[in-house]
Amino acid sequence: MRWLISFLVVAVLAVALAMAGRYDPGYVVLVYPPWRMEISFISFVLMLVGLVVGGVVLLRLAMLTLNLPSIVREQRERRAAKKRDENFVGGLKAYTEYRYQDAEQSLGQWQGDDPRLGLARVLAARAAQEMRAVPQRERHLQEAAEHGAELAALLFDAEARLDMKDATGALIAIQSAKAIAPQHTALLRLELKVRQLTGQWDEVDKLLDVLTRSNALESGVATQVRRKAYAENLKRRAEDDRALLEYWKKIPADFKADAFVARAAAHAFMQRGGHDTALDVMEAALKREWHEDLVALYGEVRGSSPTRQIEQAEKWLHAQPRDAQLLLTLAQLCSVQQLWGKAQSYLEASLAIAPSAEGHIRMAELKTQSGQPGEACRHYQKALALYRAQ
Repeated sequence: MRWLISFLVVAVLAVALAMAGRYDPGYVVLVYPPWRMEISFISFVLMLVGLVVGGVVLLRLAMLTLNLPSIVREQRERRAAKKRDENFVGGLKAYTEYRYQDAEQSLGQWQGDDPRLGLARVLAARAAQEMRAVPQRERHLQEAAEHGAELAALLFDAEARLDMKDATGALIAIQSAKAIAPQHTALLRLELKVRQLTGQWDEVDKLLDVLTRSNALESGVATQVRRKAYAENLKRRAEDDRALLEYWKKIPADFKADAFVARAAAHAFMQRGGHDTALDVMEAALKREWHEDLVALYGEVRGSSPTRQIEQAEKWLHAQPRDAQLLLTLAQLCSVQQLWGKAQSYLEASLAIAPSAEGHIRMAELKTQSGQPGEACRHYQKALALYRAQ
């Protein structure tokens, strides 16, 4: 459609010029003594237009000739840039297709603008890490840092060192990266892993607060890590009564009632001789959720009132009548109070519900004390058989 319109316009102009040339009475006289020339006005206009167009064409040809070297150079640069782009894309494709050797060679040798060069070297370092080629990885990371990808290089360096269990090296890389991006979420998550690996649980606690506020951790993961942090910090403060109590007061109520944290706290308080406090901790936790590990530990605590412990355990027995571990705990508490008959009854009930090596050993000790070596030997044999079957 467009060519048809153009053709019509040209045809109309041609007809208009032809009619103007035929009916236009004007003419132009050119005099250069002794010569004189007369031409129609239309012819003069057409000649003038032709001279202008020809001059423009000649001028453009001259400019093109003068600029030819730069045009050729630009074309070569475009071809080289296109080739570099193809090589870069080829390296990315090799990396995404898990052809790490091809990716490392392609991206590790690629040359181009600094932003992409730094990215290429980081990806080459990742490919080298997959091949466990440490020297190549270090070289690529150094080049990446020199070409504008320092943060990406440090992040991967920390990740790679953490993967190799080099916590010290990973922490150095993380600290360097934090100088560039102190609130980088992925960086803080890496630091959390390193702090856990090195046992720096106070730092873990602080990092959890930061990551939780920014919703950078799943709630389930954050809860598990925080439980571990609370438990480990309680163990570390077991040498100092004041520090232990102060830290315990700071722990939220929900975590105080958690069986894992309560068990760690009970051990810490028992280590400092605070058996009554340990009992309070375990009773509060068991009130919220029944946990057999806590029940077993309850029998090992020697509080100021053993009778109170027995009464509490018997209350639990009304709610958990077929809990073999609770029956073992009651037998242990009764043995401490030299209530041998009750202890034997609880042991027999526990073994009837769920035979265990611990239950048979305690029964053997009870039989030995009551002067029944044959029965004691039989229970020792059963305990040994259960240990071997585990």
